[in-house]
Amino acid sequence: MPLVRLSSERRSLGRPIAAYVRGVAAAEPGTRVTILIAETEPEPPWQRLLQNQRGVVVAHAVRRETDAVMCRLRFRLL
Repeated sequence: MPLVRLSSERRSLGRPIAAYVRGVAAAEPGTRVTILIAETEPEPPWQRLLQNQRGVVVAHAVRRETDAVMCRLRFRLL
């Protein structure tokens, strides 16, 4: 898989990724697009609140605007 770099003037994540997924789906109709999002999850609950929520933002935008399959992989940090 090639690495694709997406840029955004407003540092947003969800909409540029959803637009890219729509473009890929339109270029190859009948193809199922799958998105994997790797997330780290610290052990203590209070640290989980401080971690960024990028995976949630991307998943929400892609689910709302496309029919791609989402998979969020959480890695627990001990």
